[in-house]
Amino acid sequence: MAGNALSRRRLFFTLLMVLTTHATTGVAAEMTKFEWQATESGPRYYPMKIISGNLEYHDGSGATYVPDGVNLNHGWGKGVSSHVIGDGININPLPNRLTISFFSYTDNQFYRGDFELPYEKILGLFQAGHYSPNREGKITYDSIVVGVAPGGVVAVWLWGIEKNTEVFFGQAEKADTPWSRLTGATHISREEFVQRRIKGSLETPERIEALRKNGVPVGLWERYRTRYPWQPLFAGMKLMKRKGVQAITYFNGERDYFHLPLSKEIAESRRAVPSSMRVYWDNPTGRNQLFILTFDENEILEAFETLGKSGLPITFEFSMRRDEDGVRRLHFIVHTEKERVILKKTALKAYGAKDK
Repeated sequence: MAGNALSRRRLFFTLLMVLTTHATTGVAAEMTKFEWQATESGPRYYPMKIISGNLEYHDGSGATYVPDGVNLNHGWGKGVSSHVIGDGININPLPNRLTISFFSYTDNQFYRGDFELPYEKILGLFQAGHYSPNREGKITYDSIVVGVAPGGVVAVWLWGIEKNTEVFFGQAEKADTPWSRLTGATHISREEFVQRRIKGSLETPERIEALRKNGVPVGLWERYRTRYPWQPLFAGMKLMKRKGVQAITYFNGERDYFHLPLSKEIAESRRAVPSSMRVYWDNPTGRNQLFILTFDENEILEAFETLGKSGLPITFEFSMRRDEDGVRRLHFIVHTEKERVILKKTALKAYGAKDK
């Protein structure tokens, strides 16, 4: 009798595991499609234009096209265009391949690439999602950004409300594409057309002269991708309770936020060099402030590169203190336990802020 009872229990648990596995597999299969759109990106002051592009679905069922035709000059990692199909709900499989053709004005060169994307990584990030401070809950990405840069650089990011994550970085090849693919204004010479676009994008005579003198900074976008073991430290200032630090933008095109206090995993992770940050200060006078910080590119990249040679953890310190003139100011210091660099060129804009 006892043996029969044991056999029945084993059969019951075996059937339960089969049913559970089947249900889990079914849910996982459904979670391979998401609502997302494609958008495009190009670096500031280095105008680009996508001729054509497709993000091909991993199951071979089709593709989502990358918006084209716009002169890209909005910032590395920042999406520009979007396209809406039908009722605007674009629930599709995720891509495992990118085909792209584009033009770089500062190179005066066409490029073309066919790349395999890391599908499992993309799927995992979409499925895992991320916490949204603004929504106060877990969300997932809603766009895939394709970036192109001089020299044939190609990058792909997943884009969310507060988070932008690089998933691919590659190199396209030079292409002998007919000039008519770029513009119908063939009555204007190629050189004249290119120079017009460059002057319009660089905006100032100083930037135009710098490009003429120094040329395109080959390797700049690879340089942006170097990650360091750094974390922020706020000294002499209390952050606003609910906001803390948000909207951190990195030179490599990623975006994120610090939710303080940092978890051990986040504190010890490696991240790219920040290009801008928002800091919400709980001012003891009662006039809370939002600081929008924009770091000088050459200064902060050189600081991290210098300190990064040691391999030691890096602290990015934001120190609020009174200077000799009695005025309270925010100072920026990047340091390890052995050396430090004071940043002197950071641009700061201050606005009133409410802790909501």
